[in-house]
Amino acid sequence: MTANIEMGCFFMKNVIIEGTGVYTPKNAVYNADIDEHFNKRGLSAHNLMEHLGRKKRYFISEGENTITMCQNAIEDCVKKNEISLEDIEMVVVCSDTPEYLFPSNAMKLTGLYGEKLKNVKVAFDLNSNCTGMVQGMDVVNKYMKCSNIKKALVVGCFCITPIALWSDTVVYATFADAAACAVLSSKESGSPEGFLDVEVFVDASYHNYITYPKCGMSKVPLKSIEPNEKRLEWNPFPMDFIPERWVDTIKVVLERNSLNVDEIDFFIFSQLSDAYNLQTLELLGVPEDKYYFWGREYGYTGNTCPVLCIDRMWDKYNKQGKKMIVCTVGAGYSAIVQLYQF
Repeated sequence: MTANIEMGCFFMKNVIIEGTGVYTPKNAVYNADIDEHFNKRGLSAHNLMEHLGRKKRYFISEGENTITMCQNAIEDCVKKNEISLEDIEMVVVCSDTPEYLFPSNAMKLTGLYGEKLKNVKVAFDLNSNCTGMVQGMDVVNKYMKCSNIKKALVVGCFCITPIALWSDTVVYATFADAAACAVLSSKESGSPEGFLDVEVFVDASYHNYITYPKCGMSKVPLKSIEPNEKRLEWNPFPMDFIPERWVDTIKVVLERNSLNVDEIDFFIFSQLSDAYNLQTLELLGVPEDKYYFWGREYGYTGNTCPVLCIDRMWDKYNKQGKKMIVCTVGAGYSAIVQLYQF
């Protein structure tokens, strides 16, 4: 943290979310479409979709990819929040489905925007799976507090349909494609606001259940490797431990900041399972009106979920002094809880 003292006042550097933007493809896919897809293969995902709270999701169309979706999310963010890209000094792309490894997707986007992003000093990618954008905003927050960077783009993308097995009744049935963008700005003020705290928990004992590419990157170029071996492998595993893990981690953050759970105005969870989210609220003793589930419309969109939720609820959430808890979970597994004050 940096601080200035002027005229007897104490100023601290805070990092805030100035605005958000999202992109979902035009190709809307409903549960009936998924039922038809699996019925043709003698499979069913209907009960799982019902259990997870799915109704609709969006799949990319031909010609779309992580880069194009990121661009669309950036454009939405810029337009809605009247952002000048020439003010951006840092670009971080959070994705576990990158379009490129060389150069980084952040570098590619910076190059594609040319003169508009001519003042970017830092550009890199970050992959922590479904915790990606929350983890990315935390990394950028800490970077900005320790540097002269004043404005950054944190862009997330989940381009899952090209790598999902068509026979996968979990991923193909309940996951979806999306991109999201958040503009982070540093400001000096007399009291804390913006990103206040974060807590991460890692238990890598689940590292063997989800693998992409299944064959490993070293074998992807080999012609002898079957195409499906180059896709995502998802082995079902019990996830009923998630609510208790979230509760434990949330309590750590609250205690460290001398807060009670009823002082938190809004809760944002992973959009994987509405049931797990509601169970977390019940364990915390939090009323359901402090939470909304957007997974019915968007499906599960990986690391972009939290920012999609913030974007949809921006007018309600963005009130001075309102506090928000964001928590999600990533493959392997890790859990992250972030405390933010508007």
